[in-house]
Amino acid sequence: MKVLITGSASFILSNFIRKATYEKLPYILSSVDKIVGNANAIYYHKNHSFHLADICDEHIIDKVFQFEQPDVVLHGAAYTAVDDSIISPNQFIQNNILGTQNIINACVKHKVKRIIYVSTDEVLGSLKIEDPSWTEDAPLNPRNPYAATKAAGEMLIKAAYHSYGLTYNIIRSSNNYGPRQTPEKLIPKVIKCILNDQPIPIYGQGLQIRDWTHVFDNCAAFNIIINNGQPNEIYHISANQEITNLELIQKICNKMDKGHNLISHIPDPRPGHDFRYSINCDKIKKIGWFPKIKLSYGLDQTIDWYLLNQYFLK
Repeated sequence: MKVLITGSASFILSNFIRKATYEKLPYILSSVDKIVGNANAIYYHKNHSFHLADICDEHIIDKVFQFEQPDVVLHGAAYTAVDDSIISPNQFIQNNILGTQNIINACVKHKVKRIIYVSTDEVLGSLKIEDPSWTEDAPLNPRNPYAATKAAGEMLIKAAYHSYGLTYNIIRSSNNYGPRQTPEKLIPKVIKCILNDQPIPIYGQGLQIRDWTHVFDNCAAFNIIINNGQPNEIYHISANQEITNLELIQKICNKMDKGHNLISHIPDPRPGHDFRYSINCDKIKKIGWFPKIKLSYGLDQTIDWYLLNQYFLK
C-alpha cells in the first residue's frame, strides 16, 4: 500500500513513520513537510521518500501526488501551537483550512482511495468534571483558532465525500506525549525547565484536566485505522488517563527527583481556556485497537529519552 503522509516532521507523524519502518509494516511511504520546527524529526530511509513542500502550494502538491500516486493519504500537516503568539489566526486559516483543501483537491484529482484526516479532541470544546466523555457524534464546539480550523478541515473532508465521493476517516486523538515532541508542549517543556533549573510555568491553578495517550499507542491506532477503519467513520483515540496539569507536573518532578520548587503559577494567557478534554474510544476498540502504555511507565520512558537526547530541547 502506498501511503502519503503530510506533516512528516511533526511529533506524531514522525513517530508513525519510524514505527511503520521499524515494524516493517507493508507500506511504501512518502511524505511532505515544509519543516518549520525541528528537522531532526525527519526520518530518512530507503522505504520513505521525503518531499520538502508546503501544503499551501497547490502546484507542488499536485506534482508530489502525480509522482507518488498514493493509495491512502494520512493528512496531519497543521499549525498546532495554540500558545504561540507568533502564529496569527490568519496563518491557522491559511495552513489548516486552505492547505487541507489543496490536499483534498489532489486526492480527488489523482483518485486516492481514502484520505485519513488527523483532527483533535479540541474540536469538541470543553467539558465539566461531571460530564461524560465525548463520543464521535458529539457536536463540534471549537473555542480557539487552532481548534476552529481543525473543525473546518473536518467539514471540508465530509463535503468532499458528498460532493466527489472521496472516502475518508477522521481521527480525533487526546493529548499525546513521548519522544520527539518539541519543548513548547507541556511535558518536554517541564523536563527542559527542570534540567535548566528554570521556573516551570503553570497556567492559573493548574487544574485543567487533560487525557494523555502515548504517541506509540496513537501510532498503533493509525495503523489499525489504515487497515481496518470503516469507510467514512470518525474514530477517537485515547488511553483514558485523565489528570490535571498540576498533578502531571508534580509526577514529572517526582520522577526526576527535583523541580518542585520551580513550579510557578502564572496568569492564564489563553482566553476561554478549555477546562477538560475527555473522549470515548469504544468505537476503535471494536476494530482491534487497545492502548498498552500506562502513563507512569510512559513518563519514565519519555524522560529517559529526553535525558539521552537533550539536543531536542534546544
